[in-house]
Amino acid sequence: MNRLPTHYWLLGLCLAWLLPGLVGHVPWKGPDAETFAQLLAVRQQGDWLFPARAEGAHLLPQPYLWLAQGLGGLLSPLLPLHDAARLASGVFVGAALWLTALSARILYGPGAAWPTALALMGCMGLLVPAHETNPYTAQLAALALFLYGLARMLQQPLRGGGLAGLGLAGLFLSGAWLPALALALALLLLPLLLPSWRSSARVGGSWFALIGAFALCGAWLLSVHAHYPGRLADWWQHDALGQTVFGMGEKARYTPFYFLNALSWFAWPAWLLAGWAVYRLRRQGWDSVKLWLPLGVLAVALAALSLHTASEQIQAIILLPAIALLAGAGLGELKRGAANALLWFSLMAFSFFAVVFWVYWAAFDLGWPAQLAARLSRLGMESRGLRPLALALGLLITLSWVAWLVWLKARPRTPQRPVLVWCVGTTFAWCLLLAFFMKPLDQRIGYQQVAREIANEVSGSGCIASQNLDATLRHLLAYHGGLDIRPGAAGACDWLLVFQKERRPAAPGGGWTKRWEGGLPGEKDARFRLYRRQA
Repeated sequence: MNRLPTHYWLLGLCLAWLLPGLVGHVPWKGPDAETFAQLLAVRQQGDWLFPARAEGAHLLPQPYLWLAQGLGGLLSPLLPLHDAARLASGVFVGAALWLTALSARILYGPGAAWPTALALMGCMGLLVPAHETNPYTAQLAALALFLYGLARMLQQPLRGGGLAGLGLAGLFLSGAWLPALALALALLLLPLLLPSWRSSARVGGSWFALIGAFALCGAWLLSVHAHYPGRLADWWQHDALGQTVFGMGEKARYTPFYFLNALSWFAWPAWLLAGWAVYRLRRQGWDSVKLWLPLGVLAVALAALSLHTASEQIQAIILLPAIALLAGAGLGELKRGAANALLWFSLMAFSFFAVVFWVYWAAFDLGWPAQLAARLSRLGMESRGLRPLALALGLLITLSWVAWLVWLKARPRTPQRPVLVWCVGTTFAWCLLLAFFMKPLDQRIGYQQVAREIANEVSGSGCIASQNLDATLRHLLAYHGGLDIRPGAAGACDWLLVFQKERRPAAPGGGWTKRWEGGLPGEKDARFRLYRRQA
């Protein structure tokens, strides 16, 4: 029997890394829950062009909003709405992996495609966002599309220009308007910087990209202005100009090197390989397209990001395709000593994680070690005895890791082995974590149980007024419990739900009787209290 080609195994590895965690759990506290709550708000509005800003939140990027709502409507009969919407992140991340591999194939040859995709997949900062409802994954895919368009312009200028223009428009619509503008200006100046880009075909491709990007963005802006001029002005004030040094308020904090520092772990280990690639590619000349195409995009995007004042580490996700592209180029010439160091670091790190996860499983399921079990209990991870399915999955995943290591030892050494071991180790650790703790995390950082307890108490008897509940909590509790929760003290409601973070709750006033109190396990200071109006 003939063995499957190598690329099928690598495709299986990418799917094994990407798919687990996308479905099968409720929205978890943090970006996953916040973004899904915004999607619920948009779903209620029924306005996909430019929905009103949710209370205390940024506007959702349009490409992510459109895809998540489309998948939700298409797949919700088969999957829960939150799982169907979360698949949008998987689609964008999968597209970024594919496009980055295609870019590497054009720039560095067929042998660089899979190593580049693995370098992107192995970035530590991508693991969690790829598996939660995270709109920044749309920026990742848009930048990867822009890079692929630039690489394609080397062979087919007009087609590549069209793809690069789509990437620029995607960046703008995904909320990265400043990097999009900076990259557009850099594309305009590219013939002055690179002699190889001065052919009439490539200059024409660059102009085609710019015209296409401005036409798409302009059409969207004109449409929004025609329907919602007030919302557009609010977006410009708060989400666009207001988040940069150009619209910085007196109390805004500006840290120009924030993202450069964040990349030290966010892009690990790809940035290490990318640095080596820059060192090696310099021999081809500093005007080499192979060097400056990814490096220039990285430098321009990083400079544009550094002009933001409301900085979050997740914004660095836009830089990962360019770093991964350089990393894939550097793998082929990695010194044997450096390759072995990365390989053994990967083996030791993920084997250590496996031991830690098994110890935590023993504490959670078996109550041993007792001190760790007690700590988990205080954190709200209450043990319910041995879980045979979790044990079986954990054993299967661990034995697969060991068997793969034995198989790898018998294979010939290749320059791609270190990044392959890193990606397999990342996949192994992620799958083992989910096998042991995905359901307990649903209880610990998901609001489904809280919503059900409230619903059981209310029993469908009318609306619920709310106090101190932000939009995220209101939408999530209403979604999980099928509740009618209204903002503020709605006079027509017989129920009142109060969220307080103080140990000594303030009474809501006369005429109310407390009927229930609860919250997320382990959070003693953040409590929900349900009151009923006295007859």
